[in-house]
Amino acid sequence: MSEDEGLTFSKLAVNIFGVILLALGLVITYYSMQADAGAIDPSIFAPAGILVALAGGIMTAAWEE
Repeated sequence: MSEDEGLTFSKLAVNIFGVILLALGLVITYYSMQADAGAIDPSIFAPAGILVALAGGIMTAAWEE
């Protein structure tokens, strides 16, 4: 027998938090690449933004068994 629980609060919370992290990481990456080198150092903030976006993407795409 298959026990399909459907969408629970914890799955919804993880997906929403993942989407927020994904969007935040993309915004950080975009603005760090567009800013002047004196205001924001792209060599620090661009990889950090990519890591945040990657974490959000993994959280959004993760499926619980």
